Amino acid sequence: MLGTFVIYVVVVVVLQLQELPSSGVQKNLPPEEHEHSNPAALSSITELEKQLAADPNNAELLLQFANMLHDAKFYPRAIEIYKKYLVQAPKNYDAQVDLGICYFETGELGRAVKEIEAVISANPKHQMAMFNLGVIQLSAQNMEEAQIWLKRCIELDPQSTAGLRAQQILQQHQ
Repeated sequence: MLGTFVIYVVVVVVLQLQELPSSGVQKNLPPEEHEHSNPAALSSITELEKQLAADPNNAELLLQFANMLHDAKFYPRAIEIYKKYLVQAPKNYDAQVDLGICYFETGELGRAVKEIEAVISANPKHQMAMFNLGVIQLSAQNMEEAQIWLKRCIELDPQSTAGLRAQQILQQHQ
C-alpha cells in the first residue's frame, strides 16, 4: 500500500515538472515569489508601483516600471506594463522591441516576431530590432531567417555592439 502511494507521488511530481517552462521563467509569480529576486530590485519595483498607483498615466513611470520588471525577469507583468505604455507612446520602438523580447521569454514566439517585425516595418534601420529578430529566429531553428536578420543588422553598423555580436553568432552557426 505504501509502495503504491510512493509511486503515485513520484508520478505526480514528474508530471508537474514536465509542465514547467523549459526556459526556467516562472510565469505569473508576484515579485516576492520569484526565485531570481533580489531585495534591492524588489524594493525598487515596489516603490515604482506605489508611484504609479498615485499617477497611473505617467508615461515616464510606466516605461521605467516596465523596464525594471523586464530586467528582473517578471515578463508577464512587464508585457502588461509595456502595452499600457505603448498606448501613450506608440512610436517608442525600443519599448516595442522590449515587449517583443518579453513575449519571446514567455515562449510566445509568434507574438515576439510580430512585435519586432512591426518595429522594422515602421523603422527599417532599427538595428536592435533586427538583431533580436535574428536571435528569435535562431532559437526557433529558422536558420535562413536568422541569417537574413543578423546580416542586415551587421550591414547597418558592423562595429556597433549589436553588429559585432551578430557577427559572432553567425560565425558560431555556420
